[in-house]
Order: sequence, then structure tokens, then C-alpha cells
Amino acid sequence: MKTPAALFATVALLASALTARADFDLLIKNGRVFSGASADTPLVAADIGISGDRIVALAPHLTGPAKRTIDAAGLVVSPGFIDLHAHIEPLPEDRAAQSALRQGVTLVLGNPDGGGPVDLKALSAKLETQGFGPNAAYLIGHNSVRAQVMGMENRAPTTDELAAMQALVATGMTDGAFGFSTGLLYLPGTFSTFEEIVALAQVARPRPHRRRQRSD
Repeated sequence: MKTPAALFATVALLASALTARADFDLLIKNGRVFSGASADTPLVAADIGISGDRIVALAPHLTGPAKRTIDAAGLVVSPGFIDLHAHIEPLPEDRAAQSALRQGVTLVLGNPDGGGPVDLKALSAKLETQGFGPNAAYLIGHNSVRAQVMGMENRAPTTDELAAMQALVATGMTDGAFGFSTGLLYLPGTFSTFEEIVALAQVARPRPHRRRQRSD
């Protein structure tokens, strides 16, 4: 699992208090590290010690033995990047998504433009069983929800249809969605009303969610 940027600074500050000598699986030396700890000094000269899939030390001149050492002299070491607009359905033939990972993208946000699967529990299960390289989060898409309830009807929803769409959005949020996406230039979203969008967006308020994490 890649360490999220929001946690990177906290982990780094705690780890730097540890002894500079320890055993590491991976030691990244001589890099300029973007830790997020300070906007005034965004880059610090430091070594990074990693054990398993965790950063356990961040300090100048770490000296512990390591199974593998990378010399990052002249390079910047950064937390992974987030792709906020990723079409992960259907899953790519390259399940590892190397084109993303090799560019430093470690988290993708799927189901943009109001699209993607409505059954997010099934999507999460597919990502787990078939494998997917980056961490993945996803949205619940308005176009997909509307199409499931109303098809391609060019009209406002009835009270019952709006309630059915609200129920799908609520289920999507409970099943792990990070938010509600729209694509009002696309069908059938272009047929929707302002009131419809507001009513559905109100359902997508913050609630407990899951994020699929890499287990390797």
C-alpha cells in the first residue's frame, strides 16, 4: 500500500525521532524529500527507510543495512500522485495499470462524468479478485443511476423515480463511494433538472466509506 500524502508528514516526523540505524527492506538515500510537513521548506535533504510496506524512518544519513538501496541523488522523492478522473471500468487489460504507476500515480478516482457501475460493492469485489495496481476510490454516477431508473426518458422524474434514484445514491455511498459525479453534457444527464441534481447530491453527504487498498 502506498502511504497517502495526508499521512506522509505525520509518519515522517514520528519516524525521524527513531534511531538513524536500523534494518530496512528498502533504503532511499540522498534524495530531496517532499514530505508535506512545511510549505516554507517543501523539500528536505533526507534518507527514507522502509520496512515491508511502511515508511519507518526519515532522517539525514540513515546508516542501517538494507536489502535494497536506491541512490536518489539529484531526484525528488514524493508521495504518490492522485488521478482524480480515471475510467477504470472496464478494467484495463494491464491489471497492474503500469502506465499510471510508472508516472507516480498511486490512487485513482473512478466513475467520473456521471458514469460507471451503480453496484459499487460488485466493483470493489472485482478490483479485489481480478487485481488492480493502484489504490482505487470511486464515485456514484448520476447518469448511471438515472439510466437504471428512467432509461433515456427526456423528462423530469416522478416522485417515485426520484426516490428510487436517491436510494441508489445512498446505497452507493454506503458501499464506499467518495462522492457523487455528474456529466450533464452526456445522456441521460442532459435531460435532468436542477432540482433533481440537488436532491441527489444532498443524499451524497459524508458517511463512513471504504477505500480499496493494495495488499502487495
